[in-house]
Amino acid sequence: MLPEPLRWLNEPESKSSGAGSLTIAAGARTDCFVDPAGGTVLANAPAAVAGVEGDFVLSAIVSVAFGSTFDAGALLVWGGERSWAKLAFELSPQRDRMIVSVVTRDRSDDCNSTAVTGDSVGLRVARIGEAFAFHASATGGRWDLVRHFHLPDAPEVGFEAQSPTGDGCEATFSEIRFEQRTLLELRDGT
Repeated sequence: MLPEPLRWLNEPESKSSGAGSLTIAAGARTDCFVDPAGGTVLANAPAAVAGVEGDFVLSAIVSVAFGSTFDAGALLVWGGERSWAKLAFELSPQRDRMIVSVVTRDRSDDCNSTAVTGDSVGLRVARIGEAFAFHASATGGRWDLVRHFHLPDAPEVGFEAQSPTGDGCEATFSEIRFEQRTLLELRDGT
C-alpha cells in the first residue's frame, strides 16, 4: 500500500503504478542534493511524496536499471529544498551497488553504507517522533540500521529516482508497505 495521496515534486519522464508497486523514470542530470562544500541546490529529481502525520514505517523492495554513476532509487523524507533525507540504492563511481543515505539540514551530509550484491534491496524509513531511522535488508528478513537522525520539519515521505551524471534511469519500488505505527526497536533486526 502506498501512502496517499501522492504528489509530484518534479514530474518523471514516465511513471506507472500497480498493486503495491511504483516505477519512476528519471531524466538526464536529475538529483536531489545540496552541495556541502558550496551550498548549490540541485532539486530536479522526480519524486512522489505524501503528507503523513505521526509515526510510521514505510518499506519497499527497490531495483534500479543502473547505467551511470549515482543512478539511484530512494525512499525520501521531505520537508523542503533544504530539509530532507533519502535512503538510496545507488551506483558508486567504482560501479558498486551501494546503500547510501543523505541527510540535508541546509546542506547535504552524504554517507555510503554497505555494498549490495543483488539486483534489488529492501529499504525502510521509520519516523519516531521528530527522529527518523533508515534500515536496509539484503535478505528480506533482517533489517540493518543505516542511520538514525533528527529532522523535525519533514512532514512528507515518498519515492525518488535520479540520474545525476547520466541520461536517465528507472527505479522500481515493489512490495511497498506503509503502516501508521511506532518502530520500537532500531537495532534488533526486526
